[in-house]
Amino acid sequence: MDTWLMARGLVGRAITGEQSGARLITPPAGVEVDETSQSVDRTGQELMRVKAWDEIVSENRVHIEVSTLPDGQYEVGFWLFSDHQPGCKTFQWTLFNKGRALQSRFWRNDARPKLSGSPDLPAYLYPDAVPWMAFLRVLDTPNAPSEGAEGTLNQQITPYNYVGQDVTVGRIENVTVPAGTFSAYKVTAQVDVATMMPNWPRFLLEIIKPAIPKDTLYFESTAPFRLLKQEGPIFVGGPEVTTELIRFYTAGTQPVATVAAAPPSSPIAQP
Repeated sequence: MDTWLMARGLVGRAITGEQSGARLITPPAGVEVDETSQSVDRTGQELMRVKAWDEIVSENRVHIEVSTLPDGQYEVGFWLFSDHQPGCKTFQWTLFNKGRALQSRFWRNDARPKLSGSPDLPAYLYPDAVPWMAFLRVLDTPNAPSEGAEGTLNQQITPYNYVGQDVTVGRIENVTVPAGTFSAYKVTAQVDVATMMPNWPRFLLEIIKPAIPKDTLYFESTAPFRLLKQEGPIFVGGPEVTTELIRFYTAGTQPVATVAAAPPSSPIAQP
């Protein structure tokens, strides 16, 4: 996989050289590309516009995102997943300005580094940054989400600590976004305060828990379970934002908005 990632231009000098980034990392013909926009709720300011797609390599899935920022800067990130495990294997993020790499972060899943007294890291980890699809991957039924399904998304925030998020699938609803109207699973995610403050008494954690904000995500209720909408803070203490699917298309074709109509009856019956 390291050889493939280097040849693809996702790691090494290919991604951090003077002329790298969004224009070189483009989706291969035939894959679906999802385009989303994220805005601050209070001001309406667009934070970023993201093009995302998956590439399959043997038994691995590489999720790639190219994000355009308002000031002309852009980001390229990838997450390497195994189709047989819920965690992430490798992650890299790079910020560019005019084709020049400004910052970069690399992460590989390895639970072996330990400090005396530090907690054991979960077997299945994600980096501190995750794509929205990760919230479905951690469910107990990732390939067929259903109402009541649950999971835990564990994000490594330092070499020796992690934070968990409790993920729950709710009922199916109608959701309208710029890409159209869809039937969608409502998924909620909330930080597990016990992983943030493991030494605090349990009764205090129970008092604090209701004040911890939740993220609400809407995923299309049928495969490929596209993210349609996200509402909530992108990190604890961060501003409230909304992410919406603008369009999706097949690479190599003209990107046009695609409208998928939900069934006319309301409410939507469970499958």
